[in-house]
Amino acid sequence: MNTLPSSLSTEMDKRDYREQNEKTIRSTQTALRNFLDFLFSKYPTETREINCIPCQELDIYLASFFVDARQRDGSEYEPNSLANYQCGLERYLKEHRYAYSITKDREFQRSQDALKQKQLELKFKGKGNKPHKSMKLTLADEMLLRKRGLLSRFNPEGLLNLVWLNNTKAFGQCTGFHSSTLKWGDVRLLNTEIGLEYLEWTYQDFSDLNAKIRRSMTESRIYATPHAPQTCPVQDYKEYAQRRPQPMLFEDAPFYLSIKPGVNFAALHCYNCQALGKNKLAKMVKTMCEKANIPGRKTNFSVY
Repeated sequence: MNTLPSSLSTEMDKRDYREQNEKTIRSTQTALRNFLDFLFSKYPTETREINCIPCQELDIYLASFFVDARQRDGSEYEPNSLANYQCGLERYLKEHRYAYSITKDREFQRSQDALKQKQLELKFKGKGNKPHKSMKLTLADEMLLRKRGLLSRFNPEGLLNLVWLNNTKAFGQCTGFHSSTLKWGDVRLLNTEIGLEYLEWTYQDFSDLNAKIRRSMTESRIYATPHAPQTCPVQDYKEYAQRRPQPMLFEDAPFYLSIKPGVNFAALHCYNCQALGKNKLAKMVKTMCEKANIPGRKTNFSVY
């Protein structure tokens, strides 16, 4: 077998190293530039070099960046892009002898968690996973699902599907919302000043200095429909609340629960004290539509 002369092989290795090093430098510069642009826009009074910012403050800035940063056209980043930015900023800080690792040290737990949550949210919305396009879940599809009991208040599976669909339609595209991490206390039943009931989703504001602060927006609400009680999402929520075991009514309980095997709907509690599996949550629409013999490629992305 022919081999390259050692001098030529060495020269090629050097060239590959230079090209790789140039890519790394560009990647680091891009991460730094985008992070500094974000800091200037959201925290205009912050003028320190990032390697001079104490870890507690920098952690807050990074968490805010991972949650709220957008591309120049206003669109969301791809999940891998945010992870690459984290790595690029890590390299920059390491080069400037920063005392902590933003990817590993617990001093940066908030921003690490914010990045993971944001990546899950982006993947749930279809970012970073676009080989096949989902077909939209139409009103006709929903009517058929109701007709066949797959969206229903009168059986455990149909009720679970109902509250999942209601929440996903209303909150699914809100920053920070993800079904697999949703807690019972994240969605609250409230009343307007005129007595109209509504459900409101609250979220953790990672950019706030107080980690316990929770925020809500008028956009993240589901209002009751007294004129159409049969399809009222608030009534769906109330029925689901009644069917949950008492220990699962605490705020930190998982929102979506697994169904008791062979349960009779005449029983008051139809669900286990156990979260519904992530795999089942990821296939909610697909499972419903297959059982109803609805044609086409239907996934959770079909809801949007």
